[in-house]
Amino acid sequence: MKTVVVSAPSVDEAVRLAQIKLDAYEDEIEVKVIEKGSKGFLGIFGGKATKIEAKLLPKYFERKLSEYLKGILHHFGEDIYFDVTFNGKTFKVIIEGDNISRLIGRHGKTVSALQHILNIYANRLSDIKVNVSVDVGNYKRERSELVVNMAHKIVRKVKKQKGKVILEPMFAFERRIVHEIVSQYDGVRSYSIGLEPYRRVVVEYSGNGNGRNGARKKTGRFKNVRAYSNRKSS
Repeated sequence: MKTVVVSAPSVDEAVRLAQIKLDAYEDEIEVKVIEKGSKGFLGIFGGKATKIEAKLLPKYFERKLSEYLKGILHHFGEDIYFDVTFNGKTFKVIIEGDNISRLIGRHGKTVSALQHILNIYANRLSDIKVNVSVDVGNYKRERSELVVNMAHKIVRKVKKQKGKVILEPMFAFERRIVHEIVSQYDGVRSYSIGLEPYRRVVVEYSGNGNGRNGARKKTGRFKNVRAYSNRKSS
């Protein structure tokens, strides 16, 4: 994560300067003393400065992202609550509350836009690539079930027509679901095109495999989710 090197007459003063440079609280930085200073002859001449390296801790990024998110969410009402955690290189943002459907938006477009904005902000804070994952009102779990069913339907359509389907822009987690479902079938393949937040999945007929119409034995995270039914709905 982001680090700075600071020199000052003492460790305490160097730490204070590092806090100012990083805009961080003392418990949000990790300090390593590189060089311990000395006062020099008679405490005046030939003194040597103390040099430290200060590294930002995850709690700094959690606080900054929380403050930024709070400024956005106050436009959506007072009864909205959120939690921000940071693990590895990923921020996980959980948002709950009353009447949060506006935060999800039609086909998840609002939460997608929010996630995109938070990703931009988080990466401006850090000097390494980080990711932000936003879930509003357990939207991702419910959406995952819909995407699984849709993916089975699309694959069967592509196999029948021996053609290609370009899906609407999706979250990264939705694209992963589609790719995994497609991998369960012979004769079709999938890949992603475009840039975030407009990245799409393409499912196309490849003509490979043994030509079976059904899916292969299911594996992976989505094996227990109900597959799309071929029966026409009423």
